[in-house]
Amino acid sequence: MNKILVTPENFDVEADHMSCTVSYKWFKWHAWFLIFFAVIWNGFLVGWFSVDSPWFFKAFASIHVAVGIGLVWYILCLFFNKTTITISKQELTVHHAPIPFFGYKNASLTRMDIQQIYIIKEIKTNKNSTTISFSLRVLTPKNKSIKLSIDCEDYESAIFIKRKVEEYMRIDPSPVEGEYLGN
Repeated sequence: MNKILVTPENFDVEADHMSCTVSYKWFKWHAWFLIFFAVIWNGFLVGWFSVDSPWFFKAFASIHVAVGIGLVWYILCLFFNKTTITISKQELTVHHAPIPFFGYKNASLTRMDIQQIYIIKEIKTNKNSTTISFSLRVLTPKNKSIKLSIDCEDYESAIFIKRKVEEYMRIDPSPVEGEYLGN
């Protein structure tokens, strides 16, 4: 019995009988807070460097400058980037644009490169919080696991993409060791 596949709220889907394109923007509401934080962070650094001080104080602050630049880069990605996943009978492509971002690689795989597509639940814990995400991976015919740069905040979004890939590439779903099954 096939379950009805509900399109996640933030996804745009264009599909016909030959191919399917799923796209979503990276924007998250915390981007507004990050703008406020980046203005304060980088404003403090401008003040720090405008004061006449010994070179070793400025050298120490250079680490903070790198963090400030990375923060601005991340904010720009949140506002402007979009991930586009194109699925056809013979090819799966994942494209992140317009701003490159560390750890997010564009990918293009042929049907011959894909034995299965599956979902891994990733839990990242730090001192104050725990973040859960669901990443999509491809198992190759040589039993090599390839992580696609598709990380979803919820299981429903991940399973939507997985099922679209299976549908258009005609992949019969089979269990993969370590796969998250939504329990």
